[in-house]
Amino acid sequence: MALTGSRPAPTHVIAHLSDPHLISGGGLLAGHIDTPEQLRKALARVEASGERIDALVISGDLADSGEPAAYDLLLEIVGPVVERLGAALVLTGGNHDERRPMAERLHGLDTDEPQDSVTVVGGLRIIAVDSAVPGYHHGGFSKAQYEWLADELSRPAEHGTLLVVHHAPITYRSPVMQLLDFEDVDRLRGEIDGTDVRAILSGHLHVTSFGTLGRVPVFVAGGVSYVDDVGAPRELLMGVDGPQSWNLIEVHADQVVGTVVPIEQHKTWPALSEAVMDFMATVPEDEQREVFSRKRT
Repeated sequence: MALTGSRPAPTHVIAHLSDPHLISGGGLLAGHIDTPEQLRKALARVEASGERIDALVISGDLADSGEPAAYDLLLEIVGPVVERLGAALVLTGGNHDERRPMAERLHGLDTDEPQDSVTVVGGLRIIAVDSAVPGYHHGGFSKAQYEWLADELSRPAEHGTLLVVHHAPITYRSPVMQLLDFEDVDRLRGEIDGTDVRAILSGHLHVTSFGTLGRVPVFVAGGVSYVDDVGAPRELLMGVDGPQSWNLIEVHADQVVGTVVPIEQHKTWPALSEAVMDFMATVPEDEQREVFSRKRT
């Protein structure tokens, strides 16, 4: 008999990564970070989680400088993983990406237009909208993108919608990064108000952060390549190698839950002994809470 918990399992599970900043040819990001290795480590943790991953989402800054070979490298690393997982792959661009090489290498298209996409997995719709503003590092949508998004959202999905946007539409503590934020947060809030958007998945900030846009939760993945040292004064931007992570997004019928997963495998030990787990497996389901929850002292 298995332990059942007190709530149903999630309907959908999403592995949300961001900001791999891939550099091909063996170069190191900022002279410190082996970006392909960081992505491989993150994906190894995704696979080792044992979760049934419905979609792997990477929310922008796929490449560090938009070099075509970096997008080839992305597919080389990610392709076998999504195939083994049986998961959908959802990608969007960021301010460090360049649209033409990204469109050519990832989608086989010769265009400078954003490759916004709709992916439906088991009735859950994932809409990815490229928030890069060509020639700049801050973010936003064009008039055409807002019109496209409004049209898509006019038709609700069975299990609702997750919106993937590189530039997180929440306020970050750094005054420097605020110069590079999403430029029209009020308009985006208005566009999704009253729609079936259940959560926004973002990156860009290189920290794990959470907020809301109206009533919609925003989950910011902490960055696969490097992380901003939030312990440093807010006037500084200090990169740190060590606390990189990705977010496990669990979609339930009545809520969306995000959990941070470090990409480094740290030392572990059983929080519950094998004897306890074996005993609990013998307890009838309707008695498990009483037996497991009751204090013994």
